[in-house]
Amino acid sequence: MTDPAMPIIRPMTLAELLDRSIGLYRQNFLKFVGIFAIPYIPLMLMQSGLTFFASTSVLNGITRDPANPFSPDMINALMGSLVFIFIQFILVNGVATAALTRAVANNYTGKPVGILDSYRTLSTSWLRLILALILIFILVFFLVFWSVIPCVGWFSGPGILFFLGLVVTPLIAPIISLEKMGVFSSLRRAWDLARTRFWWLMGMAFVLTLLGQLIVTGPVYLLNFILGTALSSFSGTMEQQLAITSIIQTLITMSMSLLYIPLQLTVMTVVYFDLRARSEGLDLAMQMSGDTASENEVISLPEISNKSSMPFITGMDIGRFALLSLAGILLYALLILVFFLIGMAALGA
Repeated sequence: MTDPAMPIIRPMTLAELLDRSIGLYRQNFLKFVGIFAIPYIPLMLMQSGLTFFASTSVLNGITRDPANPFSPDMINALMGSLVFIFIQFILVNGVATAALTRAVANNYTGKPVGILDSYRTLSTSWLRLILALILIFILVFFLVFWSVIPCVGWFSGPGILFFLGLVVTPLIAPIISLEKMGVFSSLRRAWDLARTRFWWLMGMAFVLTLLGQLIVTGPVYLLNFILGTALSSFSGTMEQQLAITSIIQTLITMSMSLLYIPLQLTVMTVVYFDLRARSEGLDLAMQMSGDTASENEVISLPEISNKSSMPFITGMDIGRFALLSLAGILLYALLILVFFLIGMAALGA
């Protein structure tokens, strides 16, 4: 018998999927944001302090010796920033992302977990997620070089980069958090799962990108512009201006990111369930299995019913990547044309 608290997991339209994801995010807002905020807020504040320390060190160095502004304090601050970026990558992109994905999946399937319980059930999933992200970074590095190769690279590289970055990478977190797979097999699993609905997922990625621009990038640029205008009439010292700017920009970026990143992870986790329901009958399998896990326990998903035996890249994939690359090139050319026309109009005025 199925758990009456468990929602019906079934294939959904794009509008239904977004509605379900936003509803889940709204119902668990404080919990999801709290999970992500535990490592994110302290690290962002420390990173802001180091950035301010490095900036003031450069200003002091220029004042003392314009020919050699690099002081030991500035070098120490820069090294400390690099160390904190690495720590942030591990704790935020690895630990917090894995914990939040687990919490989203549990709450989505009617087995809610608390903030601390989501971290207690991680096991080694955070480490595998970190290694998978490093592997993707290496692949992106080589794909960038592949993209500059005439003809074959031009018409395949950008499309592969778009697909890998916008669709495959976001699916890595739910796959590693919910399926017992290694790093390489998780990447192949995300690749195979993503290409079952190639164009639908690219559309979803486009919608999420626009949402991110509206929630994070747009408000950050606008508020920073207002901040710069307000500080232009500020009569304090350069160090005071840097301190105020650093604090306010950190608070703005942190607030916007805390709103958007949990929402993005919620959407991609629901997308993961939707893909498995469509291609593997996960909805029927979960109803038949009747998961009896109690609250604060890790959800148990049925085994994969049909492991793909397709080549990593097929002829159809190459055609899709070529079309995606062409669309990206045309979009880039259109943006260049728009900026050119705006510049010409400004000069004419």
